[in-house]
Amino acid sequence: MDNPVFQKEEALLHSYGGSDRGGHYYGSLSSRHEARHTTRETPFMEAEGEVLESDASQEAPSLNIIGLSYVVKERVGHWWTGSCCRSARTKVVLNNLCMTFATGELTALVGTSGSGKTSLLDVISGRSTGVTTGVVSYEGQQCTRKMMRQKSSYVLQADRLLPTLTVRETLTYMAYLKLPGHFKPSDINRKVQTVITDMGLNHVAENRIGGAIVRGVSGGEKRRITIGVQLLKDPDILLLDEPTSGLDAFTAHHLVQSLADLAHKGKLVIMSIHQPRSDIFRLLDKIAILTIGQLAFLGRPDQMVPYFTSVGYSCPVNQNPCDIYIDLTSVDRRTPDQEVKTLKRAKKLCAAFTNNEIYTEILKRITFGLSQYDSEETQGTVERVSKSPSYPRTFNCLLNRMNIHVWRNRGDCLGRFIFLPFFIPFIIMFLGRLGLNQESIQDRLGVIYQASQVPPYMGIVNGVALYPALRDLFYREYQDGLYSTLTFLGVYYVHCLPFNIISSLVFSGILYWSVGLNPDLVSFGCFILVVVMLSQIGEMVTVSIMGVFRNIQLASNATTLIFSASGVVASGLLRTIENMPTVLQWASYIAVHKYSTAILVGNEFHGLKFTCPEQAAEQCMMKGDNFINTYYPHALEHMTRNFIILGGYSTAVFILAFIVMKIRGIPTLH
Repeated sequence: MDNPVFQKEEALLHSYGGSDRGGHYYGSLSSRHEARHTTRETPFMEAEGEVLESDASQEAPSLNIIGLSYVVKERVGHWWTGSCCRSARTKVVLNNLCMTFATGELTALVGTSGSGKTSLLDVISGRSTGVTTGVVSYEGQQCTRKMMRQKSSYVLQADRLLPTLTVRETLTYMAYLKLPGHFKPSDINRKVQTVITDMGLNHVAENRIGGAIVRGVSGGEKRRITIGVQLLKDPDILLLDEPTSGLDAFTAHHLVQSLADLAHKGKLVIMSIHQPRSDIFRLLDKIAILTIGQLAFLGRPDQMVPYFTSVGYSCPVNQNPCDIYIDLTSVDRRTPDQEVKTLKRAKKLCAAFTNNEIYTEILKRITFGLSQYDSEETQGTVERVSKSPSYPRTFNCLLNRMNIHVWRNRGDCLGRFIFLPFFIPFIIMFLGRLGLNQESIQDRLGVIYQASQVPPYMGIVNGVALYPALRDLFYREYQDGLYSTLTFLGVYYVHCLPFNIISSLVFSGILYWSVGLNPDLVSFGCFILVVVMLSQIGEMVTVSIMGVFRNIQLASNATTLIFSASGVVASGLLRTIENMPTVLQWASYIAVHKYSTAILVGNEFHGLKFTCPEQAAEQCMMKGDNFINTYYPHALEHMTRNFIILGGYSTAVFILAFIVMKIRGIPTLH
C-alpha cells in the first residue's frame, strides 16, 4: 500500500496493538486489503480466527481518529512583561484519542467544560491553532482543511446572523455564496425551500431574524437557521458545537430530533453537548464521554450502564445515566484535595476503557474501515470539488446584503445620512455669515478646520456603529471558505462610498453657501471632493484599527486619537508648521490633514480681496493669495499633487486594512 495516509494509520494502529492491547484482532492492513473484493461479496469477514459481521454501520463511510493529540501554548505572566519575556508552557488539550464515527449516526461529545469537546471539533474541521499529532481520516483520505471545507460543515455555538434579514433572505444570500456557480436562481430557490422545510421553518420563512432590541424569531429557530445555513451545500459531515446551548428543554429536544433525522438520512453528525437530559439521551446513536482530553467512554447509549457497572460504578435507579457518569468522570477543582482525588479517578476510568472490549471493537472497526479503501481507489477518488460561485456573483451578493442590512435599520440608515450634516447648524450659529473684512480670515480658517476635522470623525462613528456586525459575520464565512479578506474589504469600501458621497454633498452644499465661502463652482467642487475623501479615509482607518483591536471601544479611541493628532500637528490651523519642533514638522508629512488643509486653504483664499481700515492699512492682509504665500506656500502649485496624495491615502488605508487583517489573523468565533 503506497498511500502515506494508510501507512501512518497502520503504524499508529500497530502501536495500539501488541499482546496487551488486543493487536491480534486486526492484524496486517495489507493482508486485509488483498481480501478486499472477497469481503465485499460476502456478508461476513474472517479476521485471525474471528468472524466480524459486515453490518451497515461498518460498510458506511466513517471518520477515523487514531492517536490524536492536540497541544497548545499558554503564556504565563502579566501581559505587560511582553511576549518575549513571558514564559510559555504547553497544555495538552487532547491526549491520544482513538475514535470512529460512522455515517448515519448521531454522536454526542459530552463532558464538563475544558474536557476537549470543542477542541476535538476544531481539529476535525481543520480549524485548530495548536500542534496536532495523529491521524484524522475520512473515506480513506487524510482530513485537511481544504478537504473538510468541501465535505463538512461546522455549526458554531453562537448564531452570527444579520437581524434585519428575513429567514428566507438569510438562507438565499448564503446559498448564492455556497452553491456552485452553475446554479440558476430557480435552483437556488428550490434548495433554500428544501432547507426551510427540512428545518421546520416554513411558518417563519418571511419573518426577520431580529436582535436584542427588535425581537424576531425565537432562539430555537435561530439555531435551526444557523444549522440550515450549513446544510445548503449538502455536506457529508455535520459538526455542531453546543447546538442546544441557551434553549429550553422542549426546543432542545426537537432540535436534536431534527439532527437525528438528518443523520439517519445519510449524514455523519457529531455534536458537543454539556449534559443531555434523558429524552435527548435516548435520541443518540453514539455517545462519547471526554475528560481531561481523554476518552472515558464511546459507545451506544445502551452500553453505558453495563460498561460502568462492570468497572465498579453502577447507576442508581431512576437516574439519567449520562448525568451520573459525566459527574463521575469530571475533575472537581474547587479544592486541591478534591482535584487530586477526582483527577486520579478520571485517569483510572480512561485507562479502564482502553482495556475494555468496547475499545478493542473500536480499533477493529477502524481497521475494517481502512480495508475498504486501497491506494489506487484513494488516488483515483475525485474530491467533490464543485465550481465556486463567480467573483462578480459573490461581490454582488455581499454588496446587496450589506445595503439591505443598512436600509432596513432605520437608525443606521438615518445616521449614515444625517450625522455629518448635523454639525451644520452649530457651525453656522458659531461663525455666522462670512464677510471680507480682516476678521473673516480667522473665521474662514475656523470653517476650514471644521470641514477637515468633522468628516473623519463621522467616518469613525459610522464604522464603529456598523462594521463590527459585518466583521463578525465575515469571520465565520471566511472560516467556511466562502470568500477572501480582500473581497470583503472591497465590498465594504464600495458599500460605504455612496453613503459618504451623499452625506458629504448635503454637508458641503448647505455649509458652503450658508456661511459664504468662495462663490466659485470649481472651488465648491474641490471642497466637496475633499470632504468625501476625508469621510472615506476616516471610515477605512477605523476598519484598519478594528483589525488590530477587536474591542470596539478601544478601536474607536485609538482612531479618534490618530485623527486628533493629525489635525493638531499637520493642519497648521492651530499653530504654523514652521514654528513647530523639527520632529513634528517631519511627522506632519505622513498626516492626511497636511494635504487636505492645503487644498482647502488654497481653494478658499485664492482670488479673494479683503477690506482694511485706513488706520491699519500696513498691518492688513489685503489679498487671499498673500495669505496663502505666507502661511501655506506652494499650496496653489501643488493642488493637483495634494489631490493625488489624498487619493493615495484612500487606497493606502484600504491596503492597510487588508495587511492588518492578514497579519492579525481570522479568529474562530465560538
